[in-house]
Amino acid sequence: MATVNLIELNPIERFYRTHADAVYAFLVSLCRDPVWAEDLMQDTFVKATRSMGGYRGGNPRSWLFSIARSVFIDDTRRRRAIPVDEIEENGVVDSDVTELILIERSLSKLPERQRTALLLADKAGLSYAEVAEAIGCSDAAVKVLIHRARMSFRAHYTENSV
Repeated sequence: MATVNLIELNPIERFYRTHADAVYAFLVSLCRDPVWAEDLMQDTFVKATRSMGGYRGGNPRSWLFSIARSVFIDDTRRRRAIPVDEIEENGVVDSDVTELILIERSLSKLPERQRTALLLADKAGLSYAEVAEAIGCSDAAVKVLIHRARMSFRAHYTENSV
């Protein structure tokens, strides 16, 4: 394998090769996932390359770490926005987290009106009359909605927990 002389490289490639290992190590320490860190590193250098005109000097590695941290935070926020149904379940997951995912999935299967009535009654602690007022229907209709919601929820929950 031939060694590459950094002097012969264009400035951007030289910049990348000089700092890539440190940025990668920093990103792995943040996300604890080598594959994710590679993606973040690519995004970091793309963003840095686009921002080089605004670089004001100083330590380029610190500047890159700042960009890498920003890219990590942005990507983490984006990942949180992924609906529960799209999360891959790989490896061992905490039983509390698994339970919350199962509950969220089961609730998402309910029609919107049933889900709203059930959450208002069971989660928010509203009475049937208060739920009826909140969603604009009669007390009797709320009782039916909540009963159906509980039955459907139980069926989805049981089906998915097997």
